[in-house]
Amino acid sequence: MKAENTNNNFLRFFSTEYKNLIGYVKKYLNERYYNVSAEDIIQDVALNIFNKVDFDSQIENIAGYFYRSIRNKISDIQHKKKKELFVNDITDHNENTFFEILLANGTDSTKAIDDNNFYKKLYAALRELNPNQQAVIVASEIDHIPFDELSEEWGVPVGTLLSWKSRGMKKLKEKIKLEDFYIDNET
Repeated sequence: MKAENTNNNFLRFFSTEYKNLIGYVKKYLNERYYNVSAEDIIQDVALNIFNKVDFDSQIENIAGYFYRSIRNKISDIQHKKKKELFVNDITDHNENTFFEILLANGTDSTKAIDDNNFYKKLYAALRELNPNQQAVIVASEIDHIPFDELSEEWGVPVGTLLSWKSRGMKKLKEKIKLEDFYIDNET
């Protein structure tokens, strides 16, 4: 009887909250960039929760559990994509990258960037960006995809993409100051 009640609660929650769940996923994940739909994520999470062996006895707050599970799934998808864009693919050691050029106010030829700390800070700052800003910066600057292609593929106007990139780069500039990463390179 308890399992039947829990299943009914689950189905009621799922049917009433479905649109809110889609909005929640879209808030945290750019579907086109990560090549996954909000509906797929929600259905995958729902199936995983429903197929749990002790589904009826383990979950007290279905809504909280569901939203937390969705957030975890989104994190998994984002981390998987970030592994594909490993930091060493961005630059060779001590070469100027687009981040260095955009963030530097002036460079000293006797100094080099401490790559290890810089890229840790860069990745942390990228993760703090809005998913759209993050996606357009990575796609345009790291993957070198032209804005017209991104616009066509994502169904977003070029002007909007440029705006996302501009706002994202401003936030990166605020978070990352290159002078904090210089090391002496004199011999």
